[in-house]
Amino acid sequence: MPARTSTRQAAVKANQAFGQGAGTKRKGPESGHLPPKKGKKDLKPDEGNNYEKPSVTEETQEIKSSEDPSQAQTTVNKQPTEAPPKRAEEPEQKDAVVEEKKPENVANGMENNPTGDEKEEPDPKQSKAAIKISPEREAVLPSSILEKGIIYFFFRPRVNVDEPHSIDDVARSFFVLRPTPKGAEIKGGPIGDDDHCRLMMLPKKRYPSSGKERDMGFVEKAKVTLKTLRETLMTTKSYETKTRGERTTPEAQPYAEGVYALIKEGSSSHLAYILTIPRELGDIQSDFGLYDRGSFVIQSKSPKYPGPATARLPQEPEYPESVLEKFQHYRWIPTEPELLDYPNAQFLMIGSAQSQLGRAGGAHVDDKGTKKDPAEELGQLEEENEERVETLAGDHSIFDDLGVDVKRHESLPSAWE
Repeated sequence: MPARTSTRQAAVKANQAFGQGAGTKRKGPESGHLPPKKGKKDLKPDEGNNYEKPSVTEETQEIKSSEDPSQAQTTVNKQPTEAPPKRAEEPEQKDAVVEEKKPENVANGMENNPTGDEKEEPDPKQSKAAIKISPEREAVLPSSILEKGIIYFFFRPRVNVDEPHSIDDVARSFFVLRPTPKGAEIKGGPIGDDDHCRLMMLPKKRYPSSGKERDMGFVEKAKVTLKTLRETLMTTKSYETKTRGERTTPEAQPYAEGVYALIKEGSSSHLAYILTIPRELGDIQSDFGLYDRGSFVIQSKSPKYPGPATARLPQEPEYPESVLEKFQHYRWIPTEPELLDYPNAQFLMIGSAQSQLGRAGGAHVDDKGTKKDPAEELGQLEEENEERVETLAGDHSIFDDLGVDVKRHESLPSAWE
């Protein structure tokens, strides 16, 4: 069972080692590879059994040039309350009241709810209690990072399976991308709701782990709030069938949280991640093909070309003409955030790196290489989120972030029942 031993103290030791020029957690622009966390074997790109460099250019060209959809080798299993009446006060008195309340509410992560009982119109710039914008952070962000944010991993058990005992009891996998501003820093407190989340569905249960494994998924929902995602994923639904009687679709279960980045690397794009929760990975995370960190090559499919017979959706994404022009005459192109902002958008994930970020971590397209490598930025984001989690409820923080009643969930699952 792989163990995650990285804590705030480990981060401090890593920073001290960085100052001494050895044992660094993050390397400079020359390298771009982020070493595994303490306790993990440091695998180089060309070493280890868990890492394989896919020839992305050859694979992508093969997919692009193929006119036979079957050659893609993809796999798809088909309150508010009324505001109290305003008191007649002098403007000077109102300002004084606001100034008295603000420090206490901000300290409790309640910028958008000053009284705790009465709701006000939220300020979009202050809607995420744990997300702070830093112009200095954005200034050093490499342009190879197209998007960064928080990622959640879910699985849904098979129909009528309340307690899954193995991956055989799982119906399908999901992951949620929750983008943050490019200059964002993660601070203490719950992250808060967001209206730009994406629900990504991967019909095949396990994530691809090598360049020979590739799976097609699609965007189920885009630009939605966490409330919408909760209603879609974390609810139980029952229905009647003529032959089998009542059937129950169990609610989806979260089993990992981390930080991610969509990274442009040469003629390819990557989805790189580092897990923050759970602190100790178990059989569940391993069975789904997740590591403490890793990356996938990710491509977006042009709706102009039909997909394989087993991977066709009843409706194509409603891309505007400006987005369709990006595909030109290609069947597949490197993924950009905008291409994932439409329901039914199809994407292809190809295994790339495990227990490290691989080529994605060193992707650098800035002149003179004066900015941080993606590995350094993603590592810093992971440390910030890890520290935030430690100040909250540990692994249970994922339920707070998702807005789920923690009383219904004893712990984040890391081992099968």
